[in-house]
Amino acid sequence: MENNLSGSVKGRMSENEFYYTDLIYNRKNWRDVSKDKTISRQEANAESEQNILPDTAFNAYLVQKAMNQIKKMYSESEVKDQWANGDATQVHHIFPKSKFPQLAHYLENLIKLTATQHYTKAHPNNKTDAINPDYQLVCLLAKSDSIEKSLQKNELYYRKESFIYWINTGLSQELNFDLSFRQIKTELATIYNDI
Repeated sequence: MENNLSGSVKGRMSENEFYYTDLIYNRKNWRDVSKDKTISRQEANAESEQNILPDTAFNAYLVQKAMNQIKKMYSESEVKDQWANGDATQVHHIFPKSKFPQLAHYLENLIKLTATQHYTKAHPNNKTDAINPDYQLVCLLAKSDSIEKSLQKNELYYRKESFIYWINTGLSQELNFDLSFRQIKTELATIYNDI
């Protein structure tokens, strides 16, 4: 504009200089071409994530990508208990992939554990098709702490809304999206006391 510089169009430098009218003209952002203008980009992304079909190669790719991300993010177990000694080599689905394939790729549903935590506590007697509900609560509370710390550091790995969404889905609840992390933990303890 004032320095006769080019702008960018669809992520690339424009051939011509940009004028003020180019900036204020009401046209769709190239990232938002296929989304409804009345919802935010985050809401549109959440809707598209919920519509991913399970048992597809794309879903398997998303699950593996999320698991690799968790492995990079944490070098130690996220659950600090007496079984946390040793290398945290396992990524555990808090809500099992077999029962909740639509939640399998959410970072909020994945937690880094040691092999002992994973195969003796989360899956009793090494039966990976079984879940220990008491340890599931422990994992949920630990993941809540991890997400809260990450968000306080302004990291962009997690979303509290996604965390509450998959809690609501996995536990058939209707927790409010405005809850604080302390309130979420209180609600989880109440829910698991009734199980």
